[in-house]
Amino acid sequence: MPTKTIITCAATGASLSPSMSPYLPITPAEIADQSIAAAKAGAAIIHLHARNDDGSPTNDPKVWGEFIPKIRDNCDAIINMSASLGSTAEQRLEAVMVHKPDIATVIVGSMNYGLFRKAQNQGISTFERPWEQQAFGPSAYEIVTNNSFAKIATMMDTLEDNGIAMEFEAYDVGHLHILDHHLSKRNLKKPIIVQFLTGILGGSPSEIDYLVFLKRTAERLFGSDIVLFTHGTGLDNIKTATYGVMMGTHARVGQEDNLFERPGVPFKSNAAQVEKLRRIMDEFGIEVASAKEARQILNI
Repeated sequence: MPTKTIITCAATGASLSPSMSPYLPITPAEIADQSIAAAKAGAAIIHLHARNDDGSPTNDPKVWGEFIPKIRDNCDAIINMSASLGSTAEQRLEAVMVHKPDIATVIVGSMNYGLFRKAQNQGISTFERPWEQQAFGPSAYEIVTNNSFAKIATMMDTLEDNGIAMEFEAYDVGHLHILDHHLSKRNLKKPIIVQFLTGILGGSPSEIDYLVFLKRTAERLFGSDIVLFTHGTGLDNIKTATYGVMMGTHARVGQEDNLFERPGVPFKSNAAQVEKLRRIMDEFGIEVASAKEARQILNI
């Protein structure tokens, strides 16, 4: 079990939408303010996406530039930029190459992505904005996250060449074996950071049996070279994060993954999610890592 546990806060994401909750940060100012507050509440890592003014996802470096500097200037949290938007490796890394975060994400496998289930989990079926209506309409049944071997390799090589740490996002156990294949061909800086993304229809569920299997598989494949994070999607996200810290992994919560504390009762901020997880951890005597301690753990 780690000496101290790192909390990642995923502040906004790219899939949950403004019609689901008025507390989802979408403007640069909202993203920055909620991220800073989450860091002050105990999140050592802030995982970020960018959004247009209407809340739709974007990877425009200019939009990223409207909140990344403010977060950096007002807290010492580790900046983790999502590199998941775009059809090519180069498109996904466009903003990352401009803003040079501490960490960027690399999804290590493809899957059918049940975006429609995310709306169902949030208890939302009516959408106000045209992009939401399109995203959660019939086309939601057509979504496949396309992460080919070639795309993964290009992203890994580019990030390594630029000295940016990688968080490998695994939706299911097979993705860990794909990651093992890629790591066998290069000698990356250690530790290897792996995030279990669970509870999305198409990938691994968030039940404890699946989480234990993911953890044991990762440890068997990568030994002591890994640092593991666990998160869930939907109303089980706090429970899943708690499972993770009890298993000895680090954890992620935030408005990207879930907007409601219980059905009909929204979290009013990212900080509220971090604070709830901290209270649970405190009950079990599990200490939270500061940003400085997290940098040491992750060798950043």
